[in-house]
Amino acid sequence: MKGLLDPPILTRVTSKPRRRGSASRAHRFNRILVPIDFSGPSLKAIPYALAISRQFGADVHLLHVTDVAQQPPPTLLTLSLVPQSEWNRRFMKRLQALARKYRTNGNVAAIEPRTGTAYEEICAVARELKADLIVIATHGYSGYKRMFLGSTAERVVQHSRCPVLIVRQHISGWSGAADPRTSTGFRLRRILAPTDFSECSRTGFDYAIQLARDFKAELQLIHVINPHLYPFGDLYAALDPVQLMGKAAHAAENQMRSMAAGAKLRYSVRVIHGSPAIQIRNAANEDVDLIVISTHGRTGLGHILIGSVAEHVVRYAHCPVLVIPARPDAINSTSTLKNENA
Repeated sequence: MKGLLDPPILTRVTSKPRRRGSASRAHRFNRILVPIDFSGPSLKAIPYALAISRQFGADVHLLHVTDVAQQPPPTLLTLSLVPQSEWNRRFMKRLQALARKYRTNGNVAAIEPRTGTAYEEICAVARELKADLIVIATHGYSGYKRMFLGSTAERVVQHSRCPVLIVRQHISGWSGAADPRTSTGFRLRRILAPTDFSECSRTGFDYAIQLARDFKAELQLIHVINPHLYPFGDLYAALDPVQLMGKAAHAAENQMRSMAAGAKLRYSVRVIHGSPAIQIRNAANEDVDLIVISTHGRTGLGHILIGSVAEHVVRYAHCPVLVIPARPDAINSTSTLKNENA
C-alpha cells in the first residue's frame, strides 16, 4: 500500500481551449480511460490523456483496480484488518481528488474502483464505458516475471478492443514536464508508422495518417526486410541475394509512397534490413515522438513463446507507443476510421 502514501505528481500541462472539432475528430476519441495505481509512474499517464482530451474534446475517466493477482493468499498473518469496501472508499476519494486537480481544461471523472485481475477489469471497464482509448503507463517488468506473468500494460495491449497508448516511465526525460516533446501537452512532430503491408498493419497506418493530420506532424513510414525470412536455398541458388533484397527494398519504397501519396501531409519512407522489432525500436530512438503500430492480438502459450513485434516495441521503445488492435472483435472506432480513409 505504499502507493497510497505517495503524493500526486505535479505535472505542468499548458492551457489550450477545449474543442469538439469536426465529427471526424470527435468520433475517434470521445472517452479516454486512464488506469492508475497511485504510484509515480502510473500518474504520468494523466498528462498525456489530458493533452489528447484537449486536442479531440474527449472525456477522461480515472480508474483504480485492486489487483488480486498481486496479493498473497489470505492467512491470519496477511488478512487485512480493513475491509475491501473501505479501501475502495479511500481509493474513490483519491481518484476524485485527482479528478478535481486535473479538471481545469477538460471533463475528468473518477470511476468506481474495481477489484479483480487488473488487466481484465481495465478491459471490462473500457468496454462498459465504450472507451475509444486507454492511456496507461508501464512499470517495465523484466526477466522471468514478465515472461510468465506479464505487466498489466502488456496484458491490456493483448486483450483490449480499443487502442492503447503506452507511456514509458523508465526514461528519465519523459516526465511530462521537463521534456520539450511533452511540456506543451502531447505535442507530436514526428510519428513513426511501421508497415509490413498486411491488412493488420494497414489499420495502424490509417490511425497514423489521421493523427499526423490532426497534430500537423511528419509521418515516417518504415518497412523492415528480415533477411532470415527470404527463400535462400538450392531452389534459389541462381538468384543473387543482394539483387533480390535490393528489388524488394525498391518495391517496398514505391508501395509506401503510394500509400501516403493521397494523404496530403509531410511524410518520408525508409526501408531497413534486420529484425523488425529491433529495427523499429532503433528507428524510434531517432527523435520520434510516437510510434503507431497494430497488433493481431495473439494470446496464450504461443504468444508467450513467440511474442509479437508490437509488444516488443511496447516493451523497449523510448517513446510512447499507440497500439491499434486489428482483431475482428475490435470496437467500431477502428473500423470507422478505416472507412473514413477509404
